[in-house]
Amino acid sequence: MLTEADVPKTIPMPFHYDAYRFTDPERIDAIVDSFPLALVISSDGLQPHANHVPLFRCAGSRDLFGHVDAANPQFAGQRRIRARIVFVGPDSYIPPEAYVTRQLPTWNYVSVHVSGVIDVVTDLTHKLDVLRETAACLQPEDAPYQFDAQDERVQRFAPHILALRIRVEHEEARIKLSQDKSPADQHAALEHLLATRSRSPRRLLETFLPPAESVERAQHA
Repeated sequence: MLTEADVPKTIPMPFHYDAYRFTDPERIDAIVDSFPLALVISSDGLQPHANHVPLFRCAGSRDLFGHVDAANPQFAGQRRIRARIVFVGPDSYIPPEAYVTRQLPTWNYVSVHVSGVIDVVTDLTHKLDVLRETAACLQPEDAPYQFDAQDERVQRFAPHILALRIRVEHEEARIKLSQDKSPADQHAALEHLLATRSRSPRRLLETFLPPAESVERAQHA
């Protein structure tokens, strides 16, 4: 079994702009809880890997958990991986006209960067625990779907996933909201970011799916 000595150490690299760097756990947790789809970055020798994985905070701990497809090449055949994990929240280009005073354009964003060690778990009981914990994070108690380890769909699915347990070694929020500007400009930039977020991406996303009309015809055929 791999030990910590088998996983090369990396030195956390704090953000180079102190004004945009935050380490208080409550605000970091709020971002992770609101935007749990993380980008997990690691390397296998010279081969870099990056995959999007929903990750959640372990109860009473700074650690994280999640699960992935067992065929995912970043994790398949691995026991322990050192990784950089990035949670990304809202972002937007801020044009000069969004500000109250005369400013140059910029890009504002919200993110959390985490460094840690991922244990890749193949034990079925542990995988079922992770599926149960994931459902508990996402499904309200009165939701129609509730996790049931005896559900035949779960029993078919569980053997084909890997559970991830992540020991967090370093974490920080990187929040760029025009803090280098006046308070009036900061809030003006925030209003622009929020307005941009409210614009529907429907037209773009529908290009990846069959036309809705063809789906409706097929359902009534």
